[in-house]
Amino acid sequence: MAMESKGKKKNLTLMEEFERRDLNPKSVMNVIKYSLNGIKSYADDGKSIILYSFGSILEIIFGFIFHINGLEWILIICMLGILLAVELLNTAIEKACDAITKDYNPYIKIAKDCGSGATFIIFVVILILNIIIFYPKIAILFA
Repeated sequence: MAMESKGKKKNLTLMEEFERRDLNPKSVMNVIKYSLNGIKSYADDGKSIILYSFGSILEIIFGFIFHINGLEWILIICMLGILLAVELLNTAIEKACDAITKDYNPYIKIAKDCGSGATFIIFVVILILNIIIFYPKIAILFA
């Protein structure tokens, strides 16, 4: 939180730093509004939202049924948040590419494929973590 002033650094108070960055309740509300608009756009248009919502609900129900511990809840919440964030970024990449051109372009194909690949990697990691968390609990039912 230092500011350059004629070669000397000056430490700013928290309020001065907020003022310097034009951080006020209205600007914070705008950030929240734009973020929620992005999530709403994804929910309205995203192809995978139904599958991810179903999977999330299933994970939460299993969490309650099998009485998972605090660390397992933290993992599940983090997994769901990371998946949604990566999916939103993938959607942003796709929409930006579509805004550039609807025609085939090998670079745009790479960008879209990489975005999709990132989502797939997170999905596989989540699947593995869910197996680690829930398999032992489900296996006990059939033992």
